[in-house]
Amino acid sequence: MELLNILRYEIKHFVRSKSKLFAYLFFVIACFYSISNGFSLYNKHHSTINSLQQQEDEKISQVIKWFNNGEKGPEEKDWVDITDPYWSLRYTPKHVFKNPSPLLPLGIGQSELYGYYKKTTIWSSPYDSDIIEEISNYERFVNGNIDFSFLIIFLLPLLIIILTYNINGLEKDLNFDKLISIQTRSFNYWVLYRLIFYGVLLVSTINVFILSVLYINNVNIIDGLDLIKLSNLYVAVFIIPFYFVILSSKSSTSIAFKMISIWLFLCVLVPGSVHQYVSLKYPPNFMTDFLDANRKETYAIFKLPKEELHRQMLSIYDDLDTTKQGQDSLVNIKTTRNTMSCIVNQINIHAINIIEEQNNFKNNLIRSTYWFNPISYFQNEWNSLTSTDYYAYKDFRDNIQFVINNKLKLLAFECWNERTVNVNLYDEYLKKINVTKTQHFNP
Repeated sequence: MELLNILRYEIKHFVRSKSKLFAYLFFVIACFYSISNGFSLYNKHHSTINSLQQQEDEKISQVIKWFNNGEKGPEEKDWVDITDPYWSLRYTPKHVFKNPSPLLPLGIGQSELYGYYKKTTIWSSPYDSDIIEEISNYERFVNGNIDFSFLIIFLLPLLIIILTYNINGLEKDLNFDKLISIQTRSFNYWVLYRLIFYGVLLVSTINVFILSVLYINNVNIIDGLDLIKLSNLYVAVFIIPFYFVILSSKSSTSIAFKMISIWLFLCVLVPGSVHQYVSLKYPPNFMTDFLDANRKETYAIFKLPKEELHRQMLSIYDDLDTTKQGQDSLVNIKTTRNTMSCIVNQINIHAINIIEEQNNFKNNLIRSTYWFNPISYFQNEWNSLTSTDYYAYKDFRDNIQFVINNKLKLLAFECWNERTVNVNLYDEYLKKINVTKTQHFNP
């Protein structure tokens, strides 16, 4: 009965307090807006991917039409011969897509400013200019585009402060806290029950938004359970220390000051310091290794004699010496030149591995700070659940590289075997090229 009376009193207090009610409604409206932005981005990704897939299918149909009509290629390019594996593979479009997660509206992460599709050619790499580098959430907030996860992680604690700073503080300010102690069996429980009301209110609000997205996108509730648990735990991370702040403080001003100090320390000072330290220890290289590989080493490859290109090709693919060109004592300059993109790809892979290794060191360093930097943990975990974190895009880059490797290996062996392509062989090409890394390991 006492619990019900306290909750009834707190509900009346909440409804009558214009500042608390306005802050709560403002937060709800901001959540609606952020999720709406998320759905717009989610639908944009889907429509773009479908459009590109349709364009790809049309181009493939055109190539098949050339084969069926006995044509060598486009009329305006009489040097093209699609019966040559080099040209048939060059005219075979292949996009690699990062399909948006159904949970994307709940956490845009880096997806708004990061590439989610890549057209692969024999000269492509996962670090081409059309794959945009990630930009932080803070920059998005400055530009006016915020996402739901940003609201939860950085602004929800401020809402908790607004809703709870005068619990016990108001009573002490007006000097009737002792009267409350006499009327209740336990003053600590009285504070706890009032805090629980706001905790339940916020948890319920967040869960309704998450469950709504799951329902709209037809996602099994089990798949969204981890996100619900994470958000509920995050509310508890602030409610629990705030409870002890309320008990130990002597006025509303003191409570508010301590709560804001906790928020500044956990949400601003610690993550900012960690970010600064990591940046100093592992400065951004702006992909200089990759750019150097493309500019210097690639240009050097074009200047190599055909014999050296031939040797390097044999060192990349062990079985290439069993092909017609591999067993021929004379080096075919046309075949060697047509497949030199395989050598450039190996240079790119070496440069990419250096970049990814540094990124891995940086991520491991950040993970090692989670025990005193919980905000970064919650943010990275949230982005992971919505497939908008670093590793989600690393998987995307790995898929791109896998498709490029497949295409180049096929190019090398088909060209070195001097195959003549027909519509049936071209169909085999399509089947081999259209396999991504994910499909390869999860058939």
